[in-house]
Amino acid sequence: MKLKPELAQSIVDHMMSQIPYNINIMNENGYIITSGDPTRINTLHIGALDAIRQGKTLPMERLHGQHGQPGVNMPITYDDQIIGVVGITGDPAKVVPLASLLKTAVELLLRQSTAAQRKQESAQNQQRFLYHLIQATQTQAPTSELIATAKQFKLDLTQAHTVIAIDCQLNELARLNNDPANLMLMLTNRVGLVIIHDPLTCRRLQKRLASAHRQFGVSESGILIGKAVTEAATTLRLRQNLDDETITSYRQIRFYDLLLRANLPVQGMVDRFNELATSNSGRELIATIWEFIRSDLNVNQTAKHLFIHRNTVNYRLNRIQKIFKLTPQNATDLFKLFIGYLYFVNQRGQ
Repeated sequence: MKLKPELAQSIVDHMMSQIPYNINIMNENGYIITSGDPTRINTLHIGALDAIRQGKTLPMERLHGQHGQPGVNMPITYDDQIIGVVGITGDPAKVVPLASLLKTAVELLLRQSTAAQRKQESAQNQQRFLYHLIQATQTQAPTSELIATAKQFKLDLTQAHTVIAIDCQLNELARLNNDPANLMLMLTNRVGLVIIHDPLTCRRLQKRLASAHRQFGVSESGILIGKAVTEAATTLRLRQNLDDETITSYRQIRFYDLLLRANLPVQGMVDRFNELATSNSGRELIATIWEFIRSDLNVNQTAKHLFIHRNTVNYRLNRIQKIFKLTPQNATDLFKLFIGYLYFVNQRGQ
């Protein structure tokens, strides 16, 4: 452990605003790393060097050379090792208690800084492992090495887990999570992941997110965490692309995902959707197609959900038939329209 000049300087600046004495802090070799007198930084402090060599507090009651003013030099220790010295100029009878307080403050801040650094390093190691785990378990079961490493982060890869993907930023993820036992990481700058083992905790988090009107997607439960991450992220993406808040789980969109993964030759239909999307009237037709599908081909329900007259729905369906050469009222043709629409919104959402 080494004293950092930045930390030492912040302590000196704060203390010197409270007491009328000059303060120096020296490193483990006796060189001044921070001081109320900036001209002395990086110079050797003989009194501090003596305190380090003798391993004890050394009051100085008389002047000693050019800079050896009366005061006290008190070693700073960390894990029973002297890592520096705090020196205060002044009457030793007055400044020794102050030096003791300053030494204690420095040692406490060092412990806090070290604990925070270790916590940060542990979190970074966990994040790196989770990213590796996601890549390694898309299709293959975790290896014995992965299982052993995961235990260091209290993650049992032999047990089933569920992943929830949430539309949020990094500073929101921890607040949205409902259990510190869950593991968290950011998949992108707008998609946070929560890895959950307990089914009850998973249900509670879904309820919490729904109450907060958050967009989220839930994977199926399994031991392939990488696969679960893909499922959750895909569910969230399709929920957003289709603008359908009833979609929450991968189970609901598995068929959609399979259709998209099939890379069907529908680009011509997608191009026509893109052309429609350039005008207000075209966007109305697109909205009508999707609402007609969601309403199970029911014209009245489609009109109700779009806040238009049923005659307007029929007019739009006729226009759709002319543009796509497909009849929306025909199940087969409507399925083709649905596939084209699915590819269209998926491409626009990427």
